[in-house]
Amino acid sequence: MDEFLTNTEPRIYQQVIFSECVSNPGNTLVVLPTGLGKTVIMAYLAAYYLKNDPNKQILILTPTRPLVHQIKEMLLEFVGNLSSDMVLEVSGEVPPPKREKSYSNAKIIVGTPQTIENDLTFDRLDFQQTGLLCIDEVHRATGDYSYVGIASQAQCQIVGFTATPGNNPEKIMEVCNNLRISKISVTDTSDLDVSEYISIHTPKVIWINLPEEYESVLNILQTYQDELVKALRERIPRALDFKYLGKKEALNIHQQVVMLTKQDPEYGELLIFSSNLIRVQHLKELVDSQGFPQALNSLQKWRRKSSSKALRIFLEDDQIIAVEKIISDSSIIHPKLRHLVDEISDISRTSSSPDSRIIVFSNYRDTIRFLHSELSNHGIYSGIFIGHSSSKDDKGLTQKQQLSVIEEFKRGDLRILLSTSVGEEGLDVGNCDLVVFYDSVPSVVRAIQRQGRGRKKRSRVIHLVTKGTRDEAMYWAIKRKDKQMNKFLKNDLPTMLEDKKVQERRGTLDQFISKQEEKSQLDKKYSEPKIIIDTRETTSRIPKLLKNHGARLQPQELEVGDYVLSDRLIVERKTYSDFIDSIIDGRLFQPVSPGQHSQLARLAQQRFPLLLIQMESEEIGRQIHLNSVMGAISSIILDFSIPVVFTLSDLETAALLYQLARREQGDSTTKPLLPSVSRKEQNLREIHMFMLAAIPGINVTKAKGLMDKFKTLKAIASADLEELMEVPQIGKKLAARIQTVFTFAGDNTIL
Repeated sequence: MDEFLTNTEPRIYQQVIFSECVSNPGNTLVVLPTGLGKTVIMAYLAAYYLKNDPNKQILILTPTRPLVHQIKEMLLEFVGNLSSDMVLEVSGEVPPPKREKSYSNAKIIVGTPQTIENDLTFDRLDFQQTGLLCIDEVHRATGDYSYVGIASQAQCQIVGFTATPGNNPEKIMEVCNNLRISKISVTDTSDLDVSEYISIHTPKVIWINLPEEYESVLNILQTYQDELVKALRERIPRALDFKYLGKKEALNIHQQVVMLTKQDPEYGELLIFSSNLIRVQHLKELVDSQGFPQALNSLQKWRRKSSSKALRIFLEDDQIIAVEKIISDSSIIHPKLRHLVDEISDISRTSSSPDSRIIVFSNYRDTIRFLHSELSNHGIYSGIFIGHSSSKDDKGLTQKQQLSVIEEFKRGDLRILLSTSVGEEGLDVGNCDLVVFYDSVPSVVRAIQRQGRGRKKRSRVIHLVTKGTRDEAMYWAIKRKDKQMNKFLKNDLPTMLEDKKVQERRGTLDQFISKQEEKSQLDKKYSEPKIIIDTRETTSRIPKLLKNHGARLQPQELEVGDYVLSDRLIVERKTYSDFIDSIIDGRLFQPVSPGQHSQLARLAQQRFPLLLIQMESEEIGRQIHLNSVMGAISSIILDFSIPVVFTLSDLETAALLYQLARREQGDSTTKPLLPSVSRKEQNLREIHMFMLAAIPGINVTKAKGLMDKFKTLKAIASADLEELMEVPQIGKKLAARIQTVFTFAGDNTIL
């Protein structure tokens, strides 16, 4: 390995993992405790693959932009003969055209998964040129996360790195299946070849007793919770069949109530109880593990918005008002703070080393702000490390600010860091003398990531745990899960992966040949369709799903429609809620500005327009009468001659679009062309028709009939009732309404 790298000495366990990866190049899961140099192993692998096949690229994925920058810098440090322009740093901040031009010149690409998946979807990045795919923090490769989509397209070796691959065997197997893992390399802190490089320490637990005033508030909240549970249990007893009620269980109950309400609106009244059950659980957690100031802050935030009926009922309840008064008047701070100040002060007194570092973790950014203020009051300088947020109350730190804080911490300008979960994963925040769990976490992965910040021989890890609360329950639960996971990784998972390989080998040669012949016939019959997608649609899941079907995608700013499927077929996609909003605000039928065509009028100009309305599983926001919706759809079909289809999900939408495009382009002679949209301004007749269509009861057909008979608005305004009623579909009531519009100058409603 020495021949590949510079500026680093290979360790025995790193050489072993490297050899395991390259000797049998199946997809490999590397489980390595934090701080043991996974980036060094990535560098070894990258250098090895580049030497063996210089024409291939190395792709490295990591969850955040700060991590992208960090890995790039470490690669430049470790890999010999590697210039800065050979390692491409990719994130969403770089415009797509610039990224596309840069890919071909790079030897190693380090990027965030969302950006890389987007570029693969739109063929900006050629995956055929990739010789090795390394995935950092691979435990994220579950569900719809971008790691999964990228791995499904990879035709090279995949090596995934993590300190722990999941919270339970099911999640770990999901990661292995999604990445087609065939072997696992597990390094444990107890292994002899790593003991020299890791701090072997038993975390110290400081057990905290709650003050009586805190217990009093918790009792009031418990009484309120019991009342909510009783009300819910009377109507849906099965939903409350649990041994322990925490925030997770409260969320599950609320989801069940939402589903019941969709089936039967009479359950709607229970939404108030289930919503407030979540709120009371949140307050209880803040009181028992954080403190009165944080609980008060949440109550004040709720009072500032108090937008929903359930929230107003919650805040107006006598018990919640009593709780708010107690915590507002109290000056008693949670005893965790005193212990934290004592521990930090001890290190400050006993260690004058410029290398001394302390990191404190909390689940809540309100607590981070509070601790920062309180430590400052005690003359202790600290820094804040939190994620970016769209919240108006607290924007958090941008990625640039996060990088700046980390650099300060690494240099020693900042020696105490207060961090939320954003500092748990992957970032090289240095080797800390002290790591403090200000509160417990519900995840084995997060607990291991936090603890991994303490890597020195003398490092200490401290858990501040409130006795008799969910804080303690979570602490013991994580201890139990951690023990179970270690056993599973060491003993069960390797056997399961080997059994899976044996089963996969049992496919017969005849079956293989049959599949190849079937694929060959499909390839001959169909070429993959090309679909032009409006750039505004590129942030949805649809392009990714279309790519999974095999479609070739071209993002482009379209003047009309969202998907161009052939030289004649163009589709406008709207979610149901957007469709309803566009009816209410008029933008669907009315022009955006005078003299311009409406959205539907522009779509109707196409040879074969199609409106696709995608229903949504979640609750629909704005509601209008069903007759109005059906009337709008009827007008779209009859007045604009635009077919309307409905789908139930992103999956259905993508499947339909793909099949339409394949049918249109199946003979490889029909290519999608950009839709043509008339840019000329509407003539006077069209403007008058739109003005008439603004009158309630007048649609495009009736407006056309009026203009055909009378030619001008002036003639319509001068017509009597009998003349107006000569126009087809214009009855006496509608004729009178037209006369009222043209003759009455007041502002009274005519409806």
